[in-house]
Amino acid sequence: MIKVNLLGGGSGGGGGAKREQARRMPSIDLEAFAASQNIILVVILTLAFGFTGWRYYSLNATTKKLEQDLEVAREQLEKVKKDREAIEVLKKKKAEFQNQIDIITSLKNNQQVPVRLLDEVSRNLPDFLWLVSMQEKGNYLTFSGKATTPNAYANFYNNLNASPYFKEVGKISYVANRDDVTFSLSARFMPTGKNNLPPAEGQQGH
Repeated sequence: MIKVNLLGGGSGGGGGAKREQARRMPSIDLEAFAASQNIILVVILTLAFGFTGWRYYSLNATTKKLEQDLEVAREQLEKVKKDREAIEVLKKKKAEFQNQIDIITSLKNNQQVPVRLLDEVSRNLPDFLWLVSMQEKGNYLTFSGKATTPNAYANFYNNLNASPYFKEVGKISYVANRDDVTFSLSARFMPTGKNNLPPAEGQQGH
């Protein structure tokens, strides 16, 4: 009789070799793979948070530095502004002094104005006061000018009033501004002095 081995056993069958090969194939460890992915994710998140924190700190430091630079720039701008204002004030004073010099020079060049008048006007000008204009009509004068303080104007008024060469000193206008005083006053110039005036009619016989 002929016997057939249906189970695939025996030395001549190929099924045993296949089963042996299947047993030898490596298996994949899913838990280890998942753990590796978690580690990589933690590393990535750590780097991301670290970069974000460093970026925030860097931007914060930059912002503070820009704010400090802006404050310094504002202070410098304010100083330049004050310096410019001071320069403008000095230019204004210089122009006013030059105008005063020009007026006196013009009066000196005018032969109709006595030298004594110019000398007395210059002598009675106090500090911190300057003339803007001086008009003459006969012996009557009109002074217009400015002073840095009311005392300077008062000194000029008192000087003219006390001078032996001026009479009938009177205030025409007076305006006290925030930075200076603008004034106009009149006076009569006496070339020979008050003491050399002819006596009044009622005193001629005495």
